[in-house]
Amino acid sequence: MRAADAVAAAGGARRHWRWLRWAVGLLLGYPAAVLCGMEPALPFDWAINLGDVPLDPALCAPADGVRRLVVLQHGLWRTPLSLGRLERALLAHGYEVLDPGYPSRACTLQEASALLAATIDAYLAHDAAGTQAAPLQIAFVGHSMGGLVVQEYLRRPDAKTPFACVYVAVPHRGAMLCDLRKNWWPFPLLLGDRAALQLSPGDAFHRQAIPHVAQSGAIVGDVGDGNDAIPGHDDGTVAVDEATLSGAADVVRVPLGHTAIAGSALTVRQVLAFLRHGHFARE
Repeated sequence: MRAADAVAAAGGARRHWRWLRWAVGLLLGYPAAVLCGMEPALPFDWAINLGDVPLDPALCAPADGVRRLVVLQHGLWRTPLSLGRLERALLAHGYEVLDPGYPSRACTLQEASALLAATIDAYLAHDAAGTQAAPLQIAFVGHSMGGLVVQEYLRRPDAKTPFACVYVAVPHRGAMLCDLRKNWWPFPLLLGDRAALQLSPGDAFHRQAIPHVAQSGAIVGDVGDGNDAIPGHDDGTVAVDEATLSGAADVVRVPLGHTAIAGSALTVRQVLAFLRHGHFARE
């Protein structure tokens, strides 16, 4: 074998082993990170939010001297990255954004709302200590279980009054799929045994009044009969009826599944429309 061929062969072998080490590291590292508390969807959340954001000058925040802060909350298994495209779009349209995470598999909805309250208070305290003199309004956007966290925060006596709330695929009175799956042995292993169990429609959590319904909008995923276990139309996880908020200012259906709806450009546009106009866009 010529010297050049031998060098090339050696280089190829090194690259092969390098990729093999990376693959083994990922296979071992990912489950270890999940066991240490990483939300399982983190790599997926990052990947699906790489796309461009829709830009529409007509949906920008009003130029009236008022600052508007939008607080985001992700769903079960998910991370703040799952709302990354929405966060970038809100910033591009003149809004301030808070997109905090919480350990969705390891806390109750009440504990998650307390974490959210602390994050908002810290933001406002830092704001007060700075030079920002303009008045500030606040809005909330929650995806799936994140919407329930928002609702629990809004029940707190120290909660800030929102000018708008947008709920994306949120099971406002619980999700029947929880009752159908909660006795399966993988359920606590995959979803935890705290907030996930509060998704049961029979949980006391869902007997509480939902705050600020008249200032709220619901974006409902509808892919038809997506899940055979759920009667009627659904988004694959939450039934259309479960995600429809009675008494809301507006409700819109979109042809998206429960996972995809969080990062969809269609969802982004509808959120921007509701924040700007108090109702959703209709073509």
